[in-house]
Amino acid sequence: MRVARLFALSLATLSVTAAAGCHLYFGEGDDGDDQPPPLDGGDPFPDAGDVDAPPGFTLPTAPTRANRRVGDAWQDDGLADWACLDTPTSDQPSTGSIQLSGRVLELGRQEGVGAAAIVAYAPSTSAIVGEGTSLSGAATRGQYAMTLAMLPATSRRYTFVLSALDHVGTYVLERYVPPGPTATTDLAIVSHATLASYPAAAGLTRPVNTATVFGAVVDCRGRRVSNAVVIASRTRSAFDPVTGVQSLYHAAGATSLPAPPSEQPVSDQDGRYLLLGVPPITAGVAVQVYGYRTPDELALGNLTLLGQVWSPAQSDTAVIADLEPRRRP
Repeated sequence: MRVARLFALSLATLSVTAAAGCHLYFGEGDDGDDQPPPLDGGDPFPDAGDVDAPPGFTLPTAPTRANRRVGDAWQDDGLADWACLDTPTSDQPSTGSIQLSGRVLELGRQEGVGAAAIVAYAPSTSAIVGEGTSLSGAATRGQYAMTLAMLPATSRRYTFVLSALDHVGTYVLERYVPPGPTATTDLAIVSHATLASYPAAAGLTRPVNTATVFGAVVDCRGRRVSNAVVIASRTRSAFDPVTGVQSLYHAAGATSLPAPPSEQPVSDQDGRYLLLGVPPITAGVAVQVYGYRTPDELALGNLTLLGQVWSPAQSDTAVIADLEPRRRP
């Protein structure tokens, strides 16, 4: 595995200078690209087989299911759709600059966060391709506007790094912004309070000097996925769990907060997960989702790698990584 090239800046310096365009750490992944590496023949999604489960990891007892929100409740929509696995990505290559706007919101809430510094990167090169700051006025709090430069040919998505007072440095990984003159997307940032309260909801405490990963699992139609499991792996495309990381899942409901692993060992209907206690790892980690696609896979015990994102793993940072089905470049 080739070690990722890194751009680094201490968190102490970040808190003072992020608004001027400095950035957190960012590693590209072990293949030097933000896209999955080509695989030669055979099943591109190897089953995990018999695995030694890390803390917080339990093998699912049912195939993955798709769910959609209907009013105030989640509704089961049948087996999750994984037909797009290993098919060419539908992401279009960058064609020029984009005038991007939206809001910076507190994770899990619709509250705007003002004076948040935003830096956009091309994941494959770690090059800065845009900078902005959210507004702080009462009527415009959290709103931002920025110019995204054209991405290099090796990237089709953007990674955003956000920082603000009373918030931890937050990575929003691999956000697709369709090519065009303008686009709108909201970006989440994690407060110190949220970083503590989410693990506390599951009766746990966040280990100091670790990273925390937040996200949701979706299928090929963008529906939330239940009965999936998420880990932090040291190796891309392999079940290689990082020791000490706990996998938590939200209990879908009015509040949707993480539940103790004994109560919620797999993703619930809202598909949300939390990886707690990711230790600092220079090259980063692969955030991976596994599950059984069909009843036959469940019966055979063929646990399938359904998707993954390469993530930074830096002390006292937050990562937001929604897990989509894995596609080819």
